[in-house]
Amino acid sequence: MERKTGKLVWRREIPKFGDSAVHLAQGKLFAKTANTPCALEPETGKTIWPFSPYGESGESIYSQPTIYRNNLFIGDRRGYLHCLNSETGTTRWKQLTNRAKNCDINSTPVVVNGLVIVGTNANMAAAYDARTGKRVWARRLDGPSGFGPLLCRGFLAVLTDSIYLLRPENGEVVRKFSWKDDSVSHAESTPRDIIAILRGNGPPVGDVRLVGLNKTGIRFTETCRAFVAFLRYAAETKLIYVSHLEGIDVRHPETGLISCKIERRTSSAGNGPVDLKHNIIYVLTSDGYVYALRHPPV
Repeated sequence: MERKTGKLVWRREIPKFGDSAVHLAQGKLFAKTANTPCALEPETGKTIWPFSPYGESGESIYSQPTIYRNNLFIGDRRGYLHCLNSETGTTRWKQLTNRAKNCDINSTPVVVNGLVIVGTNANMAAAYDARTGKRVWARRLDGPSGFGPLLCRGFLAVLTDSIYLLRPENGEVVRKFSWKDDSVSHAESTPRDIIAILRGNGPPVGDVRLVGLNKTGIRFTETCRAFVAFLRYAAETKLIYVSHLEGIDVRHPETGLISCKIERRTSSAGNGPVDLKHNIIYVLTSDGYVYALRHPPV
């Protein structure tokens, strides 16, 4: 769609379970379904290349792609980490991260200092040389890691029900944060902190805790009302956006305090993570609409 008007430029059908994000890099649009990451022409939506390591049926890839130089890194549900040529979609290397029964890589790889690092469902994180695929280190965790990792101030945040802060060069644990009878459901990094949403210790009632932390400790804890919440930090405004079923909360990342609320009074459809450009908030809702919202004064 045209960003300023919403006019439809192109549309293409994809198999069911298209993923939650697209990535623009190197003049290409990278997207994926539940089994096929692909590169598209941004102007037309035409496929440049697809990659379907296990065919185009079933759900074999939940990981999101990461682009680094001319490589694309992505994990799969059989425990393999793939390195593709981002120009052609051909395989440069792939590595089996572990042989556990639940070996899925559902997290999104992160690349730092020449290492590509992933969390896995086999209670471990691992780092590989981005050029060769050789394993550099592995770190046992207290549970599956299906989201992240995140980078913050030179440290790597690996997410299970807990949050580990690791040194990316060797996997050494610097800090670990855990909450009795509670666990992490979503997290985001800012230039200063990791901001996390805790699920709550019982059946969902709408109240969750928003926590800000770094290697010095927990900096704040705020209770907020948010069913099915997602976090997004916007460098343009230096604010945190908490999307949930009833709207979007705009919060200060250093305190967690709310600045303003954007509410949808005519629909119960949920809101996905936002994007922000030139003081316009863009959000996709679960009933199929894309909204462009003028940013409220804060």
